[in-house]
Amino acid sequence: MRNVPTTQAKTRKAEIQRSVEARIVAGSATLLLGSGVAAILNLAYNVGVARLLGPDAFGHAAAVYTLLVLASTATLAFQIATAKLVSQRSTLEEKSSAYRLLHRCAWGCGLLAALGLFIFRPWITNWLHLPASLLIVLLAVGVAFYVPLGARRGFAQGTLGFRRFAVNLALEGVVRLAGSLLAIALGFGVAGVIAANAVAVAVCWVALAPRLAASAPASLGLLHLSREIVQALVFFTGLVLINNAGIVLAKHYLLPVEAGLYAAVAMAGRVIYLLTSAVINSMFPVAAGARPEERRNGRALYTALLLVLGAGSAAVIVLRLMPPAVWRLIFGARFTTSGPYSLSYLFALFAAATVIYSLSAVIVAWEMSYRIANSSWIQLAFSGAVIGAICRFHASLHQVIMVQLVLMVLLLIAVSVPLLFEALRGARKAASGRSGTQEPEVEFNRLLGDSG
Repeated sequence: MRNVPTTQAKTRKAEIQRSVEARIVAGSATLLLGSGVAAILNLAYNVGVARLLGPDAFGHAAAVYTLLVLASTATLAFQIATAKLVSQRSTLEEKSSAYRLLHRCAWGCGLLAALGLFIFRPWITNWLHLPASLLIVLLAVGVAFYVPLGARRGFAQGTLGFRRFAVNLALEGVVRLAGSLLAIALGFGVAGVIAANAVAVAVCWVALAPRLAASAPASLGLLHLSREIVQALVFFTGLVLINNAGIVLAKHYLLPVEAGLYAAVAMAGRVIYLLTSAVINSMFPVAAGARPEERRNGRALYTALLLVLGAGSAAVIVLRLMPPAVWRLIFGARFTTSGPYSLSYLFALFAAATVIYSLSAVIVAWEMSYRIANSSWIQLAFSGAVIGAICRFHASLHQVIMVQLVLMVLLLIAVSVPLLFEALRGARKAASGRSGTQEPEVEFNRLLGDSG
């Protein structure tokens, strides 16, 4: 008779784990579809703008858009903090109250960031060699809406509204692409492209207005809220700098044509991360709202890692096998390299660095979903190392990309080793518990009720 509780416990554990994995896979599939559409639109946007503007002007547009992406540090921080805190609350009233608080804070941060860009626009314009400070003014408008958009996307994510989230991502791509092509056709050039990006963000904020319940106590202490936001800011500051600082630095250090080529190559990384981030966005709220026993064996984490590795590896292979003539056909005759490395090789190399980084991001996000993760600080330190290394080594496009590839390998090792040691300690502890004298009934109750 003693085997009955043990069998029930194992069955219950298996059912719980399948549920977690199923939710991650289902959410990833939905977001991958939306992210896939957004990636195609983003590719069409970059190709269309590059062909119509040429390498020099495309370099200007890419640099300013990258500043918008850098500002998305706050956007993504509020998104992930909102997703976590909303998913951890049981009633719609509590979820709505938590969202309202975070959305107000996001508006304050967005307006403050916009004001900073407006004040420092002359310096930014000169440092990036931009044709006019109007580009930074238009960017500031987009940033003001972009940060609170993060809170709205976080609410959709935290309530497992992956379909609304996916549609919103696609909508941003549609408005950006259509608006940019229209602006260029009307003769507004780079300024029209940046304005279209700002309009796309504002439209997405309006479109994602949530249906909220009446107010209820959110049980959010100031210390707890600040710790979650700081953790998210640290994580996404590192993430955004790693994925985008290279474009800004290339614009400063390299010749205009080379900077435009680097922007085109980095586009592959953006598309790949856009796809792999769908896995992170679906995994995070599921893991945050899961019980400890649902996370214990780590199979959900391994599921997310395999999804990222599979999709990313396929993209790297396709890019490496792409004939160089295809890139000239897509971007135009001026998008070609004169050195020993083909454009296809550089695309694949940058994509490989992005895939390796994406694996690190999955691991860090997994830890953040259920605790305050020190690994986010490790990522931030590596983002600083990326900036410093590019400032030191920027003799060619190949050198800039290789610097990032090496550092991403080191980052993956740095965030993986502690997790592996923790898993080994847990396995030894579990083995020790199974070999002890603990009664099956006690073990069954511990499995269902353990809070740690």
